[in-house]
Order: sequence, then C-alpha cells, then structure tokens
Amino acid sequence: MSGLPLFPDDALFDAGWLSALSDEVPRAEALDRARPVVADAIARTDAAGAAALARIDALVTGAALDAIPGLLAAETLELPEAAATAERSIHDLMSRVAYKRRELMPLFPDLIERVAVIHAAAVEACGTARWRLMAARARLQPGRPSSPIQGSGTRYVKSDRFDIRAAESLPAIDRTRADRILKRLGEAPVPDELELRPLDDGGDLWTIKAGGISRFILRVVRDRRGPFYMVEDVGPWREMLIYY
Repeated sequence: MSGLPLFPDDALFDAGWLSALSDEVPRAEALDRARPVVADAIARTDAAGAAALARIDALVTGAALDAIPGLLAAETLELPEAAATAERSIHDLMSRVAYKRRELMPLFPDLIERVAVIHAAAVEACGTARWRLMAARARLQPGRPSSPIQGSGTRYVKSDRFDIRAAESLPAIDRTRADRILKRLGEAPVPDELELRPLDDGGDLWTIKAGGISRFILRVVRDRRGPFYMVEDVGPWREMLIYY
C-alpha cells in the first residue's frame, strides 16, 4: 500500500454535487430545480458507498496484508473526519441557500442521513476487513517464539512479529496495558474476564481481551510438551465482525 489515504475527504461525498443549488433561483422555481440536484447527490453518495465496500472486500479477497494499517487509519481517522466534513458542508450550504429559500429545507435531512449511513457502513467494513486480514496474516506469515515460553498454567509466548504489528495498531500506552493483561493468560484456568474464545471457525486462532476495545490474536502451536499460544497480533476490535 502507498502512503495515500484509502478514503480522502470527498471519496464518499463531494459538496460539488450540490453546486447547482443557488439562492438566486426564483422562489417559484427553487424547489423544482433543487429536488433533482439533491436526489442526484444521494444517488452519487450511494454509488460511492457501494464502490467503497467493493474496494474493501477486494482487499480481503486479494489477501492484501499490507492494507491493514491503511484500513485502521480509514476506520479511525479518515472516514470519521470525512463524515464530519461532509455534514459541515451540507449545513454550510443550508445556511447559504436553504435559509433564504426555506422551501428547500425538507430536501436535506434525507441527504444528511444517507451521508452518515454510507460513511458508517464503510467504517464497519474497514474494521471487519482489517480483522479478516489480521487473521490471514497470522496464518500466512506466522511468527516464531521471541523468548522462552511463559506461563505457569496456560503456556504462551509472543511471536517475533508481534511487536511490529502491535506498533501499527496501538499507541504506546495501550501496548503497555495490553502487555500487563497478557500476563494473565499464563494462569490456569484462563480468567473468564479475558474472554478467551475462537476467532473464527478455523480452530487454530483464538482471541482474548487486550484492554479497552482491543483484543489479541493467539495462534495454537504445539511442541513436545503439548499446545501453547503464540501471540501474533493485537488491535482495536469491532464486534460486528462476520465471525460472530
């Protein structure tokens, strides 16, 4: 992936789509002229949203593992900022045009709602895709033990790829908290509050809480003593994943 954002501000909504609206239009014609302009903007927003979802799905289908940081940035920064920018631009237009042509006001709520829904769907899709790719990466690019195996009950060890992956997904303060929580994985039984559960139906990947909204990815590995968990990854979790 390049350093370019996956979703620049105007990716899902472009204020230029409403440029034909004007308070200079005679009042008797204003509504008839504005209605198709707003309807077209809604249609374009829907089309842009569908294209974005297809693009995100293609990243997963193509196992684009290098897209993981970009998806996280889109999910947490780019898309929320773009949604806020889009809403501001619509309200700015309403203040310039619709307040002088109040008969146009009923046209805008549907547009504002669609813009919000489309951006929210893209945020959700990015989160789902990110975790599917993180799971794929744990399987396709598994790490090796970075230290002796730990745990007095349940055995675990960080992979030698973990630290780089964690730095992509979490700030330092969250990584420190995650490390403290991870130590509890070594208890037997694993504490219920860690919510140890399968990541998907593959049987080889599991997940536990990592503090806040984050979770670890654990890969089941075996040695002469039996199974243990290789801690492969960590990142902000989204409950709407396809796995549950």
